[in-house]
Amino acid sequence: MDDEAATHALLVFALSLFVGPAIGALVGWRKNLFWGVGIGALLIGCAGLYGAATVGWQRYQSIAGTVLVEGHLVEFVEERSKDSKGRTTTTRAPVVEYTASDGQARSVKGLGGGLSGKEPGDPVEVRYKPADPSQALVADFQNMWGIVWGLGLFGGFPAMFGLFFTGMAIKEGRPRPAFAVKVREATPAQKRWRTRGTVLANLVFLAGFAVCFLYPDESFGKGLGAGFMTIGAGALLHFVVQSFPPAMEFEFRSILGIVGLGFIAFGYGAWMMM
Repeated sequence: MDDEAATHALLVFALSLFVGPAIGALVGWRKNLFWGVGIGALLIGCAGLYGAATVGWQRYQSIAGTVLVEGHLVEFVEERSKDSKGRTTTTRAPVVEYTASDGQARSVKGLGGGLSGKEPGDPVEVRYKPADPSQALVADFQNMWGIVWGLGLFGGFPAMFGLFFTGMAIKEGRPRPAFAVKVREATPAQKRWRTRGTVLANLVFLAGFAVCFLYPDESFGKGLGAGFMTIGAGALLHFVVQSFPPAMEFEFRSILGIVGLGFIAFGYGAWMMM
């Protein structure tokens, strides 16, 4: 389903990986480094977010008219592919059998990540189109939303960094004040709250590393996802603490926000795909 939309989105994103740095280098040469990095990263980010939005909308529309049925895993088949350097990569693709409303048994091939822990005969949900039951999709996160999440992640990160460097470029271009702005000192109460918040954020941040290895689940991906989301929560808590008045300058705080959101997004995807 939606193969054409996914192919189009991937082509646009792949093109942005060449166009973005090229235009960024030109802008950086004409203006300054911050503008160049910002514009280049924004072009890549917007291409990724465009792909995530278009594929997500197409997927939502196609899934809205489907029927959910329980099938079962038949087997895993090996698929080999070669990259541009001639290296061979082998993946295991699950084959799932399902029975549509017409009583005919059919099979669909999916992506293996989300079903890697299953055995032949285990139940697997499938969505198919009533008008054409042969058009089906394994109904797990990876097969339905994996490409949307991937494009959103690879688009969101460059977009956030692009906004950061563009903001730095705008700030650098502003005229500097003739006199130094006096920085307000934190009160003793504000210092205590910031210290307590920093300690709590550090504990959450460090707990994320422990969760990666101590999470009570056989799936390493589940533990990795839970750990990364915990680390992201710690980084976002640092962002909140550093926003207490008198706040740290926004460009420095925003790095904590970007890191936190990135870890949470990556961790959520790892959790859902395992």
